[in-house]
Amino acid sequence: MHEFGIAQSILAAVQQEMTKHPGGRAVKGGVRIGPMSGVNRDSLSFCFEIAAEQEGSAGLALDVHDGTADELDLKFVEIEEA
Repeated sequence: MHEFGIAQSILAAVQQEMTKHPGGRAVKGGVRIGPMSGVNRDSLSFCFEIAAEQEGSAGLALDVHDGTADELDLKFVEIEEA
């Protein structure tokens, strides 16, 4: 199930982005997934929820957007300022 590894990579990218916003809290991460990426969206969402809990980011939402080819990238991070 490579979706769990992808979920962990998304979390790492969100955490990297958060280093630019000290004191903020990530509430949502948006990803773009193309139909030829080979990623099962339902599986990714499930895995992301589990990975987020394990990483101490429980409640972080994943927002999946359609791509056009084989994209799999972080589109945005929604941040709540403290």
